[in-house]
Amino acid sequence: MRQVLTWRFVAALAAIVGLVFLVDAIFVGRGTVARLAGPTEPVTRRPDLISLVLETSSTEFAMSLDGRAEQDLIVTLPPPAAPVRIFAGTPGQVTCANLTAFGGCALLGELLGDSVSWFALVPMGESFRFELPAIVELDGGLARLANGWEIPYAPTIDRSRCEPEFESFSELLRTVGRDHTALYDLGQREITAVQC
Repeated sequence: MRQVLTWRFVAALAAIVGLVFLVDAIFVGRGTVARLAGPTEPVTRRPDLISLVLETSSTEFAMSLDGRAEQDLIVTLPPPAAPVRIFAGTPGQVTCANLTAFGGCALLGELLGDSVSWFALVPMGESFRFELPAIVELDGGLARLANGWEIPYAPTIDRSRCEPEFESFSELLRTVGRDHTALYDLGQREITAVQC
């Protein structure tokens, strides 16, 4: 009969235990491996669909803690657009407090064919404009926002709502940084102004 506890077997067990202690010593107090390996930048989103919301199908629509729709939501958009269905489990975010108010929200969505693969419902402002996060960079006709979204912008962005009035947009970014909001105009289908 062969001996089970040989010196090679004991050495292999000791190596495994030592490796476990080494990994624990490296990562203790620094979060999990998944958090350390996770992205540090916001996820880039480039909405294909940006529209006024006329009506929604649900008064009890909710988002889960991990940022996914808990049930289906049908969103009615202005004609000639067909209603859009957001399926349960679709990632997104909702900052619009009243989804049932006529014209009270705007929908931003990334589409995969006719299906929504990501969405955001934001509160609608006056004159068919709504606020977006601060612009970080302008590049190739798209404004990259602080939250990672990439939205079309006008050739000239109105800066008159910021004091003092800045000569250029790059001067505004250098001076105020992210202490501003972008205004998207649904009529022009682009960011047309910023406010500080």
